[in-house]
Amino acid sequence: MTYKLIAIDMDDTLLTSAKEISVKNKEMIQRALEKGVKVVLCSGRPHAAMYDYAKSLGITGVDSYMITNGGAIIENMDGVISYCKTLNNDFYRSFVKFVREHDLPYCVLDIQGNTYTSATEFVDDYTVAMAFENNRGLCIREPEELSRNFEITKAVINGNEQRLDDVTEFINKKFSDYFVVRTGVGYLEIFPNNVNKGEAVTHLAAQLGIDLSEVMAIGDRDNDISMLKVAGMGVAMDNATSGVKSVSDYVTTDNNHDGVGNAIEEFI
Repeated sequence: MTYKLIAIDMDDTLLTSAKEISVKNKEMIQRALEKGVKVVLCSGRPHAAMYDYAKSLGITGVDSYMITNGGAIIENMDGVISYCKTLNNDFYRSFVKFVREHDLPYCVLDIQGNTYTSATEFVDDYTVAMAFENNRGLCIREPEELSRNFEITKAVINGNEQRLDDVTEFINKKFSDYFVVRTGVGYLEIFPNNVNKGEAVTHLAAQLGIDLSEVMAIGDRDNDISMLKVAGMGVAMDNATSGVKSVSDYVTTDNNHDGVGNAIEEFI
């Protein structure tokens, strides 16, 4: 099979634990690009937190794309958005009311990738880390301080693994009309229904005239499962969750041992 598009998750997939791209990963991606393969970074991160990584790989120009905000946005490397789904202001306000009633640390992201929370006495470490990685800063605002047309790409409940284990089922029931998923250590994220990486990959492939059988996807966490399932070749990292491995066609090496590069070398 000839693959024409590779969708690659970033954290704990493309990036090492030190948040770097290995020499082999970079070399194999650049060789794929030279063959005319579309390489699309596909992450829960917003544009600003992905751009420098993509540029360092040679993913540039108006005909190169990123899937950002967990699948809520598809945009080219100039930031022109071709696909966008958001949560409206009514949801945002009801979400803040809910997390306050249940004493749950939280943050939300807007379309530009700014991180918001309204905790004024204590901001949890996961919110700070998300704002830092997103490279857009942290805004402390009450919902009433923002405009009535303020919309968000996702809402995030933060906490250590045990805390999130304790509340995940409860949150899934509360927000059953939305897409709820654990995206990494410390983050339980809520998106509009039918917003996920699989939907975004499907939309982008159709936009580019590429059949899904010609798509390879690589990931490690539960929020990657949707794109691994729709792709013709789903590749799990060796450090992936058991759920990810169970839906994948192939398991490569882990993120600290050139897993992405080895998969591209094997199949591309």
